[in-house]
Amino acid sequence: MGDWLRACNIPLLLGVMALAVILAGGFVRINDAGESCPDWPTCFGTLGFDVSEEDQTAWYEANPDEVDSRGENHRYTTFEIFTEWFHRFLATGSGAVVLFGLFNVYKKREKLSDENWFAAKAALVIVLAQGGLGAVTVWYDNDSWSVVLHLLFALIYTIWLFYWWLLWLRDVGELPKWATLSKTISTQEKKTFAIFTLGSLPVLLLGVLVATGGGGSFNTGCSVGWWQGWPLCQGSVIPDIMGNIAVFVAWIHRIAVLAVGIWLTKGYFDLKNRLNGEGKSLQLSFGIALLAFILNILVGASYVILAAGEGFPEILSLAHLSFGTDVVLLLGIGYTICHLNE
Repeated sequence: MGDWLRACNIPLLLGVMALAVILAGGFVRINDAGESCPDWPTCFGTLGFDVSEEDQTAWYEANPDEVDSRGENHRYTTFEIFTEWFHRFLATGSGAVVLFGLFNVYKKREKLSDENWFAAKAALVIVLAQGGLGAVTVWYDNDSWSVVLHLLFALIYTIWLFYWWLLWLRDVGELPKWATLSKTISTQEKKTFAIFTLGSLPVLLLGVLVATGGGGSFNTGCSVGWWQGWPLCQGSVIPDIMGNIAVFVAWIHRIAVLAVGIWLTKGYFDLKNRLNGEGKSLQLSFGIALLAFILNILVGASYVILAAGEGFPEILSLAHLSFGTDVVLLLGIGYTICHLNE
């Protein structure tokens, strides 16, 4: 247990916290609680989450320019407010732990590498930027573009934390064997993982746009139910997308999923053939990423098909976000391993 409490594992702890923040953000969305704290950094002018409907009304009356997108009379439950409050609490905690990690690296700068010190400073910059983007999503009432940008920075931050963790382990002579590669393989595959990480990212961000766009109307862009809504879109292979942005975005997302799925599958088997039994960590990270991508297609399909019954099963939406995030992170981790050993 003591090994996990050592300073070199601070970035790993932060990575776990970052994943929790991403999932907490998804939980906020599926509970339609994205505007349940309409101000920032406070929540209805308080530091807590137990805000009664009467207190919410009083706050809105004192801030007439702040009107909820669901209407001026919409009010939130304590649970809905808590989900957003807890999301912010986790994000704030991450910032505090980053400062603690930065302080620890600073104290041992003579024994640690310059790259470690740079990684620590960069982590602080990224987490502050992420906090600023969180404020932007509040100010713009969770408009789709702000949510997409917020998630993008969360992914960059999480991958960076993994890189910082491995750097720190390397500095103290404890880099695990699975993170050790020959320079030849690292140089050869670094570009591969960079391309696949960046190539898989648009599918995830398009998915977020589908989930949040048009006040939720993009979710039904391809309709719902078996066959009509999935695997077809509006009952057609090529739906009428002219003049209907919801159908267009949903259909483009489907096309991107198909194209990237084929591309990832080919990329995995090409990688396996090139490595020929070496670089098992790269093979594993790519293989799990591909598996997560395939599972995510099934989750996304189930989400659309089951919506024809009693509405969208939002727990599947959270799973959809989780699997999509895993794909990008696993490929990004492969890149960091290559970069570290290059």
